[in-house]
Amino acid sequence: MKLIDALLDSVSGERQQVARVQIGLHWMAVESRHTGVAHVFRGRDGFELADAGALQGKDVMELASGLRSWEPLEAGLGLAALSSLIKPEGEKLNVFDYIMTCAPGKTVTCIGRFPFFERMAQSAARAYLLEINPQPGELPPFAAEEVIPEPDLVIITGTSLINKTIERLLELSRNGTVIVLGPSTPMSDVLFDFGASVIAGIRVVDRERLFRSLAQGVKFYNKIDGIEPVTRFRK
Repeated sequence: MKLIDALLDSVSGERQQVARVQIGLHWMAVESRHTGVAHVFRGRDGFELADAGALQGKDVMELASGLRSWEPLEAGLGLAALSSLIKPEGEKLNVFDYIMTCAPGKTVTCIGRFPFFERMAQSAARAYLLEINPQPGELPPFAAEEVIPEPDLVIITGTSLINKTIERLLELSRNGTVIVLGPSTPMSDVLFDFGASVIAGIRVVDRERLFRSLAQGVKFYNKIDGIEPVTRFRK
């Protein structure tokens, strides 16, 4: 967990209280200095977060340390708490446009079922998609060892921080351009230190709209209200 430890160390000097927590059907958010968002993964039956219902007012680092957990819900809450301490700096840029300029004629691997995959795959020389529950034409996660070292471009979902696969995925991707993408992506330079070429997450521009959106069960990224895309490139 060197990457996760490095992310937590990068904000360890911060002392902020949790102002608000929202855990919706598909996304969760933590508000402190800023607002962080993460995908909701449900773990084993019967699991309940420690101090569920009494998270407001806690030290944010107490929640953020949950990112080390193997319980997906606790780790997701930890990721949202971590991101709430990181100022989401970068260009107001939809990284899809950048991806479409990089993909033509290239070999591309996507870790995660992104909505742009089919369009991107049409211009790529070869395209792979890896998913936890693969559909026809997709590959399972354990295919990563075979199909990641080959591509020119690798696109990794930020939710791979929750299931602890991101560090190995970045190691396998070291020969290509690597984009870590999605609302769960913390806008931290630590990801560059571990091999990311581009980090593309979100910036919350209206907390009330965001929290209302998550509370009402929004599932798809493009329907989350109160946010804008933000992208940063490794120098």
